[in-house]
Amino acid sequence: MANQTVVSSLIGANLSATGTTALFALGTMVNTDDGGQYEYVEATATYTTGQLVSLTPNGTAISFITANCIFTANGIDIGAFQGDISQGEFGWVAKKGRSLYVLCTGTIAASAQVGLAAGGGRLQIASSVAVNHTLLGIYVTTSASTATASVATATLSWPRAVPGAGG
Repeated sequence: MANQTVVSSLIGANLSATGTTALFALGTMVNTDDGGQYEYVEATATYTTGQLVSLTPNGTAISFITANCIFTANGIDIGAFQGDISQGEFGWVAKKGRSLYVLCTGTIAASAQVGLAAGGGRLQIASSVAVNHTLLGIYVTTSASTATASVATATLSWPRAVPGAGG
């Protein structure tokens, strides 16, 4: 994660801190000095750096699998954890910003059109996505360049999956 500084007037907000005690109301948003935005959530599973999650209206981060796809009028609300977090812990998930980590399945070139791999909260090349959605708001800026799961950097702008004609 880039060295972002919280510029919201929220005392004690540390974007890399996690813990079992909620320090803020779930769903609290903060802005960063580079134009980023993070939401305070509770993790319902253990997540790794760059993992994409579905965000519920009540402030929980749930695993991105078909059964958890909560479509709203604006699609599925998505965030990317910028560090590891354990189940039951509270922490911040990125929704907007530059040079943010995203977990990928396989090789993804910078600026490639991406979709979500089946399960696991990872990106993959859109033409390989076999689910009926379109992924918006994620622009890969630094390639993920291995044949297995890896982390790339991306610009996020309120990423969301919307029902559509495939990735």
